[in-house]
Amino acid sequence: MFRSIDRFRKAHLYDYHAGAVRAWVALVAWGAACVLWAIGSLVGQAADAGGFAGSSLGQVLVGLALVALAAMFPVLIPRTSYFIAVTDIFIFSLLAAAGPAAAVLAAALDGAIGTPRATRRLAPRLSNPATAAIAMFVSGHAQVGLQTALQGQGLSPMAATLTSLCAIAPLYFALSTLIPTGLLSLKQRRRLDFAQWWRAYAWVLAIYLLSAAVAGVVHVNAQQLGVTVLIVGAVVCLSVVSLLRYTLNRAEWERRAQEARIAGAEREARLNQQRFIAAFTHAAAGMAIVGPAGRLMQVNRALCELLGASEDELLGKAFATHLHAGDAELFERQTADVLRHRERSFSIELRLLTRSGHDRNGDIWASLHCSHFDDPGETGTCLIYQLHDISSRRLAESRLQHIAFHDGLTDLANRHFFEQRLAVAVERCRREAERPFAVIFLDLDRFKLVNDSLGHVAGNHLLREVARRLVDALPPDDLVARLGGDEFAVLLEGPGAPAQGRERAHRLLAALGQPLVMHGTEVLPAASFGITFSGDGPRSVDEVLRDAELAMYAAKDSGRGRVLAFDSTMHDRIADKLALEADLRRAIGAGQLTVMFQPIYDLEPYRLYGFEALARWVHPERGAISPSVFVTLAEESGHIEALSAWVVEHAVQQLAAWQRSEPRFRGLCMHVNISGRDLQHSRFVTHVQQVLGRHGVAAAQLALEITETTLMGQLDMALAAMHRLREAGVRFSIDDFGTGYSSLAYLGTLPIDSLKIDRSFVMHMETKPQNVEIVRAVMNLGSSLGKRVVAEGIETAAQLAQLRALGVPSGQGFLLSPPLRADQVPAALVQAAVFWS
Repeated sequence: MFRSIDRFRKAHLYDYHAGAVRAWVALVAWGAACVLWAIGSLVGQAADAGGFAGSSLGQVLVGLALVALAAMFPVLIPRTSYFIAVTDIFIFSLLAAAGPAAAVLAAALDGAIGTPRATRRLAPRLSNPATAAIAMFVSGHAQVGLQTALQGQGLSPMAATLTSLCAIAPLYFALSTLIPTGLLSLKQRRRLDFAQWWRAYAWVLAIYLLSAAVAGVVHVNAQQLGVTVLIVGAVVCLSVVSLLRYTLNRAEWERRAQEARIAGAEREARLNQQRFIAAFTHAAAGMAIVGPAGRLMQVNRALCELLGASEDELLGKAFATHLHAGDAELFERQTADVLRHRERSFSIELRLLTRSGHDRNGDIWASLHCSHFDDPGETGTCLIYQLHDISSRRLAESRLQHIAFHDGLTDLANRHFFEQRLAVAVERCRREAERPFAVIFLDLDRFKLVNDSLGHVAGNHLLREVARRLVDALPPDDLVARLGGDEFAVLLEGPGAPAQGRERAHRLLAALGQPLVMHGTEVLPAASFGITFSGDGPRSVDEVLRDAELAMYAAKDSGRGRVLAFDSTMHDRIADKLALEADLRRAIGAGQLTVMFQPIYDLEPYRLYGFEALARWVHPERGAISPSVFVTLAEESGHIEALSAWVVEHAVQQLAAWQRSEPRFRGLCMHVNISGRDLQHSRFVTHVQQVLGRHGVAAAQLALEITETTLMGQLDMALAAMHRLREAGVRFSIDDFGTGYSSLAYLGTLPIDSLKIDRSFVMHMETKPQNVEIVRAVMNLGSSLGKRVVAEGIETAAQLAQLRALGVPSGQGFLLSPPLRADQVPAALVQAAVFWS
């Protein structure tokens, strides 16, 4: 048994010392004795009444049941750990109605049911009901004694009952609270603090007093009105408790929910603050919080690194002191505007200064965004600055801008930049007449010759040298630009521009007149200059450049290497040329051109060899247009391909018609002049093959003539087309042989069949002995290479005799026959009896 007691003490009274254990045991034992006494008293009362049915035990059980029910559903006092219940009303009611024994059982039952809500330990679950039983045992007997005494003093039974119940409520309160408080003090080995006890339990006394008064009133009414009052009172009490419990629980739930929301908001606010501090402190961008006076209140590490200063050196200082002088005024103006209007913000790109006040490696560019920042600790509006270092971007943009507005080869301004500056000059001159300008347009002479003979590397070197000389010869304020290819332009601005224009142009002409050596070859970078002035009339940018270019082309046409100023007659010439170009386009499409045929003869024996097809144009208003004019115009305007295709078609068609009408024509060939540009396109090859096939003419009877100058200029691209046509049987002839350059280097490899000696050599054979030697040399060259030689421009009998003497096999000219219309050819040839036998 002692082992069991020891195990119980270790399990449930482990924090009780010996004295406390003894006090606890005595308390529980006394309480148990009180409960046993109460049970015995009730049983004895029932026996005296002749059994349970005739005693008040039934009422006691009902009362105990109500106590148990009320104890199970107490009302929690909000924001405390204390509960209130109506059990005290029922306990005091039982005391008044059934005596101390019933009240002791009710108090013990209330303690036994209510204690588990506060603790899970067995010790208080036993000691608390025991305390309640003891307290009610003493208080109950005191109430009975007091009630008897009061009745003896003449009070009515009901008044004595009500008074005695209220009188013993403080005693019940003192015993039920002081006993556990004293036991706790004993366990903790400290003195009982009555002041603290009173502060902690004073509210309980109020409940006991109220409960005793209500119980007394209910008991008095029950004595007068019967048991129904007790039932109604019990129901009302339970209902009130239930409603109060529901209301308080609901309010408590809402309070806790509200506190949870508040706690969540506070937690989120703390987290946001922590996030902001972390983001602010560790942000890669420089950040600063600035007070209303414009002084730095808080800065992060990135801003310190950006400005090259410590946090202590920055705080309290005006941010504007760290700005480039050219940006500070604009920044302060924008900041003042934001301070006046809270809804505004701005972004700006600024140059920053380091701690020493000087640029670090030039300008430090930063993108700054400014917005409002509400700081409860500051009066007035604070601002937050966010700065990003954009120095690298600005440097890249500067480089890209230079690339966008400058020529990659010469580093001069390009056409786009030049046109922008010219547009500004045009507009300024329109507003301010005293701000004139001049534009010089220059184009290198024979640049293509350098490119083709020395290569593109040499050509690029020449362009760079020209650019250097132009810049060195002009003041820094004059804008020099490369417009493209070998075209350059100069813009002069200011009051002296018109007078200086010609002087500057001649200075540039002299600067380019000095030769330079490239790859062992001396090259003279000469140029033709055109110049126009703002005084030539109000014009757009395009019109100014057009006029300067017109003047440059006029300089080229007048002999190159000179300076010409623009005048209005140049427009008339261009307009006339454009009108003639449009007429030529219509003439080709509408069939207004004609083809004349000049016979080509074998000179020894004298007989017809073939024809050369010659295009002719008789303009309906201008009359006959020279072939040298309209063929050149077709070359420049891009109509030469259509012209060549048309002449080939008509020439082959006419040869086929002659062959069908006269068998003796079947051995003749047809020579047709073409351009070097024709051989750049594969469609020309296809067109020639289709024409020959369509008209049934043998390919060997067609000879395509091309000048050696145009052939050498497009040699690489022309060779492929020539070989394709040569493989098909078409023959080739070099026209005006001897007037071009470098043809001898390629003569042995070109797929040609004949050489035509230029008329300039034939016509002056009688007066220039050297021409005779040239003709002899060409004849010997042709014979050595197996090429037929044809002399052009035979106009006198002496020329014919001399050519025969030199052994030239073939020729053509007005002496032999002028160009004939197609319908004149048969009759003229029959009349002359030139058919071969």
